[in-house]
Amino acid sequence: MKALFRVLVLSLCLLTATGAFAAPAMEDVKVTSKKMTYSADGQTVVFTGNVVVKHPQADMWANKVTVYLRNNEGSKKTDSTSGVDAGKLDKIVAEGNVRIEMEKNRSGFCQTATYSLDEELLVMTGSPKLSEGKNTITGDVIKFWVKENRSEVLGSSSKPVEAIFSAPGKVKK
Repeated sequence: MKALFRVLVLSLCLLTATGAFAAPAMEDVKVTSKKMTYSADGQTVVFTGNVVVKHPQADMWANKVTVYLRNNEGSKKTDSTSGVDAGKLDKIVAEGNVRIEMEKNRSGFCQTATYSLDEELLVMTGSPKLSEGKNTITGDVIKFWVKENRSEVLGSSSKPVEAIFSAPGKVKK
């Protein structure tokens, strides 16, 4: 399951390889959507309409992906007519029918996936489900701290934590 989270986080972080952003030298990422909007005032880049993120290690689909930025420390805020001041990444939010597929039959589903770069924390909400083959885990909220390689699944009275693990069956003679 930890590989599933790492690939999801990598895919979301690699969205920065488009447009006004400068990403570290990594494998190519292709983001397609019906529309992309950059707001200097709000320091956001929003991809809407059938958003698809393609990466050699994972593919992600969502209705909307928003990249939140913060101004570079020590730099004054630029107005929208003087060019792009992309600043630093703050968080990335994928919304609406979020689906992630990876190699080795790994996948994730939720309505909202939020990744905070400072905390290196991924939070999945809206009926989150992680699967690896027949193994699955669901709950109300799934949290994963990337740097610590630690996860927590929270349940509620209406959506308890449920884990299904595939065990080897008995061999019939």
